[in-house]
Amino acid sequence: MHHSQWEPFLESSPSEVAAEFLELCTDAGLTLVNTPGEITYARGTRERSCIDLTWSKHLTVSDWSASVSPLSDHYMLTFTLHQAFKDTIPSAPPSAPKTFYSWGKCKWDLFIKDFDAQLPAYDYKKQSTGIKAFTRAVITSYRRHCPRGMHKDGPRLWDDTLMEAERIATDSKARYLQLPTPDREAEMQRTRSQFFLLLRERLRNTYLRRISKLNPGEPLAWKYISGRKRASLPPPTSLLLGDGQHT
Repeated sequence: MHHSQWEPFLESSPSEVAAEFLELCTDAGLTLVNTPGEITYARGTRERSCIDLTWSKHLTVSDWSASVSPLSDHYMLTFTLHQAFKDTIPSAPPSAPKTFYSWGKCKWDLFIKDFDAQLPAYDYKKQSTGIKAFTRAVITSYRRHCPRGMHKDGPRLWDDTLMEAERIATDSKARYLQLPTPDREAEMQRTRSQFFLLLRERLRNTYLRRISKLNPGEPLAWKYISGRKRASLPPPTSLLLGDGQHT
């Protein structure tokens, strides 16, 4: 892959395919935001290249960096997104705090009685008013007759022990890539094996136990994997795009 800003870092001329691909992307309004000369892939001591590209359109990217990962020969890419056009890409609205209720302890007989007493006579000519009254009656009834519950977080998959093992494996791999020696290679393999052993143990004890509790055909809820690893750098700014999707 070739970019005009990378000319001083190139050892050979870019291929025609790479030049055509770059022209195609730039014609589409995409901007390449990789740091010039920064590698994103390394296998061993000789095979190093930039094959992971970050493109941007209508968004400003800063703090782009590529860091070594013990999980892959590809580097971990992190960056921060900024809005470029506030008129066309509005900020995501603040999320409301979640409230939990103990539905099993709800007094449903009183709930139904109270709910029916609040509903006005239905008028099909005033559907909007009826919907608002229905919603208000439901909220008022469960607040009166359903006790508050408590949300309990389970053990984190990526706990402090696992994070420390990953940090040690990452540091040893970075030292080996910087100056490959037999001793550093052995240390890299040892710390990587320890990290993978610990990670497999977490996956086996956490996911298999949770999956075994599911009913046939029941999907695995996102809450089961909400303890996923977070990036070492601050995550990209949450944006609400025009189609209502977060990125």
